[in-house]
Amino acid sequence: MNGTDVQNTLREMWETRPARPRDDRQVAGVAAGIARRYDIDPTLVRVGFVVAAFTGIGAALYIAGWFLLPEEPVDPAAPAEARSPRTIVVVGLAIAAVVSIGTVFRGDSEIVLPTLVIAALLFLLHRSRGHRGSSGSRERAAAEAPTTVTPAGPSLLKEPAATGTPPAWDPLGAAPFAWDLPEPAPVGPQPEPPRRRLPVTPVTLGLALLAGGITTVIMLVAGALTLANLPVLSGVALAVIGAGLVVGAFLRTGRGLIPVALLLGALTWALLAAPLDRWQGNGVGDLRAAPTTVAALQPSYQRTAGEIALDLRNLDLAVPPGGNASPVRSTITLGVGDVQVQVPQNADVTLTSTTGVGSVEFDGRSESGPGAHLAVADDLGADGVRTGRLLILDIETGAGSVEVHRG
Repeated sequence: MNGTDVQNTLREMWETRPARPRDDRQVAGVAAGIARRYDIDPTLVRVGFVVAAFTGIGAALYIAGWFLLPEEPVDPAAPAEARSPRTIVVVGLAIAAVVSIGTVFRGDSEIVLPTLVIAALLFLLHRSRGHRGSSGSRERAAAEAPTTVTPAGPSLLKEPAATGTPPAWDPLGAAPFAWDLPEPAPVGPQPEPPRRRLPVTPVTLGLALLAGGITTVIMLVAGALTLANLPVLSGVALAVIGAGLVVGAFLRTGRGLIPVALLLGALTWALLAAPLDRWQGNGVGDLRAAPTTVAALQPSYQRTAGEIALDLRNLDLAVPPGGNASPVRSTITLGVGDVQVQVPQNADVTLTSTTGVGSVEFDGRSESGPGAHLAVADDLGADGVRTGRLLILDIETGAGSVEVHRG
């Protein structure tokens, strides 16, 4: 495949872009239009948009399709069915799209790879199934029932008039002497009985439970069954359900797996963003401390949920002649909540802070979002001179905010 083939394919993709149908739409009909164009189940396309939303570009892609794909023209023969998207859905899509576009303008490279992958998938989909489906809105053809007119010859006109209601096979009443005969069998193709759908949903859920159970046993035997490894279990079940959705999309069934996949996907993302090993603290509530000596500074401060406030402004980090000049280290671990640390104005500080979902801030520098991470090495403080013992802070939270300030 050379450059000319790629250009021709891209031009054909644009010229035969689908129309957004007025029926079978959930929001604006983008997923349903793509599915009809390439003759695939719209469930598969909608799941694809949901997966793309986790990469940060799903909402922007959907709104782009909303504007770029034309709407199917109104069919006068079809009943009026005006279904406008709900306002809350539109507002949510707009907010998500603004966040995605803002990520692009900030120069975040993490969004480039998902964009290239989605573009490549669309290109390959058109190359393999571009000849299928409809390139525009489908026209509804009116069904024409065949009519048979039986000519009445002279001999039939001489028959006596019927005294009863003629049967369906003799609408002209030309043969009353045979009205007592049974109705003839219908002629023509008989409608096919509805196909029995395969039980994709229950079979997939059963396989997901079986795969999760086998994984649990293997991890238990290997001694790896810990809170930190729970995302592995949910990931195995999610992979099985995802395979079931793909199979169900081709068999036109399995839509019951969609809510399970969404809930399990959100749970897996939450476990990865806020690992449970950070929730192993010493209870729930606020923890406040203001040590003034290195001996009073605890090596670790932990809470499952609440607030940790550490006031180190009066901490003596001076090194006396011949004294210990090794760094002073303290670790703060919090499941969910806020961490506030105040350090001396001129102290030498090295900070490493990570939060699953939230924000991290230190002396004007900040990071926010899922997996926010901020690392500062050898910050010499306001005086800019290396003095006293180095203060090393390691802060980890599952969800919440971390603020470290001087003075």
